[in-house]
Amino acid sequence: MALAMAALRRGAGSGSGPLQAALRGCLAGITHQQSPGARELVAACSAEAPVCVRHQHVVARADPPSSVVPEAILKELKQMDTFLRSSSRVDGRHRSSLPLSAPSLPLPLPAHEVEPGLAALDAHVRPQMGARSSTLCKWLRRTGRVPGRVHSLPLGQAAEGGGGSRAAAESAAPGAQDGVMLLHFSEADVGKLVRSFGRNGCTARAVQVNVLPPSPSSSSSLVPASAATSVPSTSGASVVPAAPLGVLRAKPVRVHVNAVSGRVEALDLIYCPQDRVVVVDVPLRLVNDDVAPGVKRGGWMAVSKRTVRYKCLGSSIPPFVEVNVRHLDLDQDVIVRDLPIPPGTKIYEKDFNAVVLRCTTDVGKD
Repeated sequence: MALAMAALRRGAGSGSGPLQAALRGCLAGITHQQSPGARELVAACSAEAPVCVRHQHVVARADPPSSVVPEAILKELKQMDTFLRSSSRVDGRHRSSLPLSAPSLPLPLPAHEVEPGLAALDAHVRPQMGARSSTLCKWLRRTGRVPGRVHSLPLGQAAEGGGGSRAAAESAAPGAQDGVMLLHFSEADVGKLVRSFGRNGCTARAVQVNVLPPSPSSSSSLVPASAATSVPSTSGASVVPAAPLGVLRAKPVRVHVNAVSGRVEALDLIYCPQDRVVVVDVPLRLVNDDVAPGVKRGGWMAVSKRTVRYKCLGSSIPPFVEVNVRHLDLDQDVIVRDLPIPPGTKIYEKDFNAVVLRCTTDVGKD
C-alpha cells in the first residue's frame, strides 16, 4: 500500500493520467479491508489539488480571484449610483423648465403719474414659488438677472389699466397680499445705475420701473425675456416689443452688492408716487473743501456720516446735499443741525448734535 501511494505521488508529477486512475482504484479497493487511518490517508492523497506540467515545470492551478467587497454591498452601491444618475437627469429637466418670468401681474398696479426724465429699469414679474424662491434667484443670477421686489404697493385701489378691487388683488397671488411684487432686472441696467449714482445715490432718487411680459419667442425659461426687444426675425423685419404690463414709480431702498465680485445680487424698491411721504438717506457732497483754511494748514476733512436722513414727499427727494466747508478751520466740525434743508424736506435724525465731519490733522491711533 505504501508503494502504491508513493507511485501515485510520483505519477502526479509525471502527468500520467491512466496510471494515476489505476493506482487510485487499487488503493480504493485495498482501503475497504484496512484500518480507518489508512482510509483517511488514501482520501487525503486522492483529494490533492490537480497540477499541470508545462516544460517539465510543475505549476499549480490558481483559483479565480475573489472580490474584496461583498456582493450585497456592491449591489447597494450600484443601486445608489443608478438613483443618483436618474435624479441628476431629472434635476436638469427641472432647471431647464424652471419658469423665470410670469405672464401676468400678481396684483393690479395703482394709478399714479410718472414724470418723464427718470432713470428707467426694465423688469419682469418673478413667479411665486414659495420654498423654491432661493433656487429661482440662484438661476436668475446665473442668467444675468438681478432678483428684486417692490414693497408697499397699496391694495384695493384702482388699477392702472382699469378698475380693480381689493378682493381681486388678494386673490391674484398669495404673496401679493402684503403689497409686495417680485421682479427681476437686467444686471447690466442695475449695474449702470449703481455706477452712475453710487450705492447711496441710488437710494436717493426715484426710478421708472417698466414691467414687461415674458418673451413669446423664448421657449426655454432660462433665456431672459429681455431678448424680446428689437430681435430681427427670419424675414428681415424687427420684432415689435410687446406693450408693458405696467409702469411703476419706485425708489430703491437697498442695493445688495457682492463684496468679492462687485456684482449686484439683489435690489429692493419701495412704491413711491409723487404725493407719498418717504424717508430718504441723502448722501452728502462736500464743496470748497480744497480752499478751507484748515486744509491749507495741513488738515483734512474726516467725514463721520456720509448720509443724513431726510423726510420729504416723493416729488421732493433731493439726490444729494451740498455742504460748504469753505470757512472750516482746524478742529472745527459740522453737526447735523448745521446742514442745509432742501425745499420740501426736513431733517429726520435722532441726534441733531451728531458730528457729520471735522477738519483735523489726526490720522488715528495705532
